[in-house]
Amino acid sequence: MKAASILFVSTLAAAAFSTVPAAVAQEAQSQCPAINAAAPPALSSRRARTSVETLAAANVAARQRPDARSFAQARQIYTYASGAIYELYTNPNFISTILLEPGETLNDIAAGDTSRWMVTEAQAEAEVDGRTIVLVKPQAANLRTNIVLVTSRRTYTIEAVAQSGQAYSAEVAWCYPETAVVSAAVSELNFEYRIRTTRGRRPVWLPTRVFDDGRRTWIEMPPQASATDLPPLFVITGEGVELVNYRLQGDRYVVDRVFDVAELRLGTRSPVIVRMEREGREASPMRRIGRP
Repeated sequence: MKAASILFVSTLAAAAFSTVPAAVAQEAQSQCPAINAAAPPALSSRRARTSVETLAAANVAARQRPDARSFAQARQIYTYASGAIYELYTNPNFISTILLEPGETLNDIAAGDTSRWMVTEAQAEAEVDGRTIVLVKPQAANLRTNIVLVTSRRTYTIEAVAQSGQAYSAEVAWCYPETAVVSAAVSELNFEYRIRTTRGRRPVWLPTRVFDDGRRTWIEMPPQASATDLPPLFVITGEGVELVNYRLQGDRYVVDRVFDVAELRLGTRSPVIVRMEREGREASPMRRIGRP
């Protein structure tokens, strides 16, 4: 009877936890714009393609262009795909901005034409949404070059086009379906977090659960939290309290790090504080789904 009870509880836990990657993946797919799939140019005859024609056709098929359905104000949002070429329309009278994912750092930057193009790195767009940005400006119209950004997470291939007139790409950013998908198997996720209110009354935004995959941490909020002010996130270390960058994906905070102790704080004079403490991964075998 005892063995049957353990099996029943483990089955319920596995069902609950296994929905996490699928739910987050579905959310990411619904939010990211579709990848533009261009057809390769057709040949006028049935002769075999030359190597140059094959290369040109591959670049055409991989090229991603602005789409009216993928703008947030003046920000063009591409869906990131490895090997894609992203177009950036620039203007000698304006500066175009490329925004990396929050928490992503730039390791190297290269441009095909460095004499007629200004390509520089800047930091920290804002305290909460801090990120690395790249500023691009051509010296003249009717220019074309490519820019390669090698970051701590991926490589971007950008094709920059300089044109006259008033139109230009003000901001370009990416949506990342893979960052919303928990990369590890369910058996590798750590749900061992203690969540408690340490000051003030129990808030409506009290997280329902916290989990990590060893690289990122997800803080899951209850549905009613969307109608309230959400608190900033602070990590507690031996050196003190540190405000941490995060991004919202649906009803989850996504943090590009793993912490031992963190707090959500809302208010100034009498703040409500919720503490989240990462406990030992092997502290509760019943919650380590997939382990023998």
